[in-house]
Amino acid sequence: MVAATAGSAVPATRRGLLAAVPTAVLFVVVAGFWGMNSVAMRVAGRNVPPLTVAACRSIVGAIVLLAIARASGADRPRGRAEWLGIAAIAVPMTSFGTAFLFLGARNIPAGLLSIISNTMPIFVAVLAAVFLRERTTLRGVVGIAIGLGGTVLVAWRAVEGEVRFIGIVYAVLAALTSGLGSVMYRRFPLPRLERSMVVSVQLFISSALLALVAIPDDRSRMRFPWTFWLAFTYLSLLGLALSFVLFSELSRRLASTKVSAVSYVSTVLGVGFGALLLHERLSWLTLVGGAVAIGGVAVVQATKPAPGPRSGPAPAAREAAGPAPDA
Repeated sequence: MVAATAGSAVPATRRGLLAAVPTAVLFVVVAGFWGMNSVAMRVAGRNVPPLTVAACRSIVGAIVLLAIARASGADRPRGRAEWLGIAAIAVPMTSFGTAFLFLGARNIPAGLLSIISNTMPIFVAVLAAVFLRERTTLRGVVGIAIGLGGTVLVAWRAVEGEVRFIGIVYAVLAALTSGLGSVMYRRFPLPRLERSMVVSVQLFISSALLALVAIPDDRSRMRFPWTFWLAFTYLSLLGLALSFVLFSELSRRLASTKVSAVSYVSTVLGVGFGALLLHERLSWLTLVGGAVAIGGVAVVQATKPAPGPRSGPAPAAREAAGPAPDA
């Protein structure tokens, strides 16, 4: 998924520790972390209601990232504009986007969720035209059409009744709301704040919202086997906090067009992890549709928006774009 992230999120001392790690290793580790997220969401959601898991995971991730931000000397948000900007990002991306991801994980295979959720850049391109008045080039329109066509192929099996259609709806809504959050990152670039601080505050806001929507969850049959604790620990620490730190370092080293390839690799790994660990089997139509959809995403991400009358923040802010914490 795509959201603004900056290399400054990694403290200088932590950068020193990561400096010895080859870029290729960072790339593969981050892609692997994100590819495993959909599997961990599905495992955790088997024993505890998904919205409850999402709320608890957000608060743990928020605490860890806040500790990282404070250790780096990051300043806290100040003034109404910064707080409103963070809230504008948090509500669609790490609140609704996360909720729909966890709900989707309970209703469709992890590999299918990974494919659909990683079509988020397509929605970013569409929403940027609405909220930022970015005019899409012909190449961008072609990419959007290809991506949406692939998504339709992916969803076809759900229409035929082979997977739960509501799970497809949740996955598409996760991509849509996360895309809106990414556009809000562009609308409110918050240049004074380190991204680790921004994301930690986002997650604190989202944990409160997710806790509210999780109130109706039926917790009478909750169980906490070791598989749940393993999945929850992974989601909170590795799939969110650590992957964010590593991705921030990766963003510092590579151009945004190269960094965006992480989402493509994580999609492939998500399908592979689902097959290997959960014994999922996706149809050839789903796999072909997924390849087409991600191909459309690649075209969209490689396309620069045409200049418009009000195209949002400065180009430097757009160059900070990269996958979101819940990718």
